[in-house]
Amino acid sequence: MTLWNKFQINFGEIINEIEEYKKILNYSIYFNQNLLFYSYIGFPIDLFIDEIIKKKFNIKQIYRKEIIWNKTIIYNENQYFFEIDLDNPNMPRKLNNLNDMLLFIIKTKSINTEKHLIIIKNIDKLNENFFAFRIILERYYNNCYFICYTNKINKIETPIKSRFFLFRLRLFKTEEIELIYNKYFKIELNKNLINNRNIIFNIFISQTEKFEPLLVDDDFCNLHYPPLRTFLKSKYSLYDIRQLSYKYCQYNIGICEIVEDLLKIDKKNYKKIIEISVKLDELLNNTNRCREPMYIEAFLCQILI
Repeated sequence: MTLWNKFQINFGEIINEIEEYKKILNYSIYFNQNLLFYSYIGFPIDLFIDEIIKKKFNIKQIYRKEIIWNKTIIYNENQYFFEIDLDNPNMPRKLNNLNDMLLFIIKTKSINTEKHLIIIKNIDKLNENFFAFRIILERYYNNCYFICYTNKINKIETPIKSRFFLFRLRLFKTEEIELIYNKYFKIELNKNLINNRNIIFNIFISQTEKFEPLLVDDDFCNLHYPPLRTFLKSKYSLYDIRQLSYKYCQYNIGICEIVEDLLKIDKKNYKKIIEISVKLDELLNNTNRCREPMYIEAFLCQILI
């Protein structure tokens, strides 16, 4: 079992040990109104929302069935909620159909619950659809409520935020991360990562060290994705690059962060890296940000092959 699996399994117990998270969790389960959770990258908000769902409906396990609405919008469904991840790379370029899909759901009466519960992950990706979403919040509050989250609260428009109860989930403190490692992982946290409060990053590095010895030093910790340094020294294939791009998306690392790491490691190709990244970033800004994983893979292929 990986450290991440252990973290997922024990997450409910972990947050109940920390009074601040416990209060937010217990407070949230009684709401049938819109909730918006936000945090810096490094706190697993999706796991926290799962714990809310488990306590709210008194269930031990959450099952999800993936469905594609009208051949465009991908979402998960079960008897308790609908769930949409706007960061899914397979979502359409424009999210206009999302509003139609939401209306299709909330115009009908919920069978199993008093109101429809709709979970939207990475709500900041709504972009130009915020106005239409605001209308839904205003007109259909009697028949549905939303639980949403974002790592970029500054990108959410004020009229949208005003229609949610906002909850800030801070990053784990250093002593809390050490507790998690000692009690639930039964290992010590690498001393060079002791001040890094991004527990997702720390778990990833700890898992990587088991399979691939990594030189963890100050330079290593200053990279957004430290294993890149080892990857560039290896004999990699196109498949390896694809797996690398998947890892970047998994840990919410964008093109700008990848460029910063490459410039620190590969200073000889400074001009090439900048030129390619500028072109791809311009293209990305003119399309749906959900397609960023595809652009990351294209960027890596142009740089590394």
